[in-house]
Amino acid sequence: MNDLQRQLASLHDALRGARHLDAEERAALESVLDDIQRVLDSSAEETPGAEHGDALESAAVRLEAGHPGLAGAIRSVLDALAKAGI
Repeated sequence: MNDLQRQLASLHDALRGARHLDAEERAALESVLDDIQRVLDSSAEETPGAEHGDALESAAVRLEAGHPGLAGAIRSVLDALAKAGI
């Protein structure tokens, strides 16, 4: 499993463990993560777009105060995406 896959799995775990997370925020994060995973699993040359990174960064900023662990996990995924050139 590469670093990006590990970071995505870690973020999924953090999201599952996040208590008191707004249902709308949780659904939005799950949607972005599912999109990224779908693209990574596809055999096409498609890559996650900038909109995925923007959505994750916005979520990290919003969650920083109330859910610092989750925000950190999001930033780890963003770092792994950057390292993968995505």
